[in-house]
Amino acid sequence: MGSNDWRTARPEGSAVERTTIAEKVYEDIKERILDQTLKPGERLTIESLSRLLATSSSPIREALARLESEKLVVSRVYAGYSVAPPPDPAFLSGLLDFRALVEGHCARIGAPRRDPAILETLESAYAQMSKTKRLGTRYREYRRFVQEDARFHRAIVESSGNPATAQVYANLHAVLVQSRLYVTRKTSDGARAEQVMAEHRAILEAFRAGDGEAAERAIRGHLEGGRRRLLTPSGEAVPPGPAA
Repeated sequence: MGSNDWRTARPEGSAVERTTIAEKVYEDIKERILDQTLKPGERLTIESLSRLLATSSSPIREALARLESEKLVVSRVYAGYSVAPPPDPAFLSGLLDFRALVEGHCARIGAPRRDPAILETLESAYAQMSKTKRLGTRYREYRRFVQEDARFHRAIVESSGNPATAQVYANLHAVLVQSRLYVTRKTSDGARAEQVMAEHRAILEAFRAGDGEAAERAIRGHLEGGRRRLLTPSGEAVPPGPAA
């Protein structure tokens, strides 16, 4: 049992300590998967991860269940957990088409509503993303950006006021799935960060103005830019799928 096992904490602080350890273990395994220290297809056992991270099995189990829900690990009967294979380009292209449909539709409905809570979330997420000056190739370099990017896009979907759509979208973990390609970048690119922020700014400005059509155009433009950045080595245009 490792020295950081949550059960070594004082009784009055055990719940907080357990949460802290579980979150740390989750982030540690997630980082190793996204940076490909743990390779796609590699088997993940409770015992080996407990030894690697010097902790008990409880936070390991919690982390693996959470990572499975985020599509970073897979589990099979009798085989246990393993690192999920990276999404193939066809799947990612289709995912971007789907996002353009859903987010564009929600933005067209949601922007004119000018919901103060939605606007506040968009402003806050944009401000946090702006602190990232380069989109690096390692999880520690882009972690904050991806978290805030996901929050920004969830707010767009939630702006439509349709809880079913919001739930389905949340279960996709689309931004996180796409971030698995970040490790293939050759460099940490400041120019791309500026381009991405300009696209987000156009979306935010459309929401500020309550302009649904402009918000939908900005969303589609942003996701098409994502297609270029993620699916082509040099960032040149690629043909969109039939639904884009």
